[in-house]
Amino acid sequence: MELDVFNGPDKKKMVEKFPDIEKLWREFHQLYNVLRQSQLSDQEIYQYKVDAENWIRVFCHPAQGHVNSLQNIGLYIKADLTPYMHVFAKHIPLFMQQLKAKGLSLRIFSTSSIEKKNHNQVRVFFGGTTMGGGNGNKSVVHDIMSFENRYLFYLMENIPREINNRNINANNKENSSSTVINKA
Repeated sequence: MELDVFNGPDKKKMVEKFPDIEKLWREFHQLYNVLRQSQLSDQEIYQYKVDAENWIRVFCHPAQGHVNSLQNIGLYIKADLTPYMHVFAKHIPLFMQQLKAKGLSLRIFSTSSIEKKNHNQVRVFFGGTTMGGGNGNKSVVHDIMSFENRYLFYLMENIPREINNRNINANNKENSSSTVINKA
């Protein structure tokens, strides 16, 4: 691995922290591999819970000094935690126990359909990027859900995407018509 992109104190910090960062992500890979197993014992599920919670603690190890300074001893900061990481440590062990009781495992599940839905919504609203805000005082999530609800309503109620309107004016011999497109 080349570290030429870092200079001065940044390079020194990266070289010093790299073993810890590498260890952290190797441990994540081990946790991920547990999720991929077809069968787990109660002890393995309990150990996963302990290891996942410990991984989160190491991930957001309290920093000292200023963030991104040479005195900072933490790897990441708590603001870097994601909802996925919370679920990974706090909810997945319960799901594993419930599935085990039914003779199932997480291995049979996939999030690809959810991720695809998220990708499509992001593409529609942000033109291919996840950056941007909502409409006025409403959040982006509200905008997306409103769009989705309108789309499903039109679909379930068999409302056509195009409606032909005809304006009739008794004083005008030539009447106009127009097409209105439902933008779910």
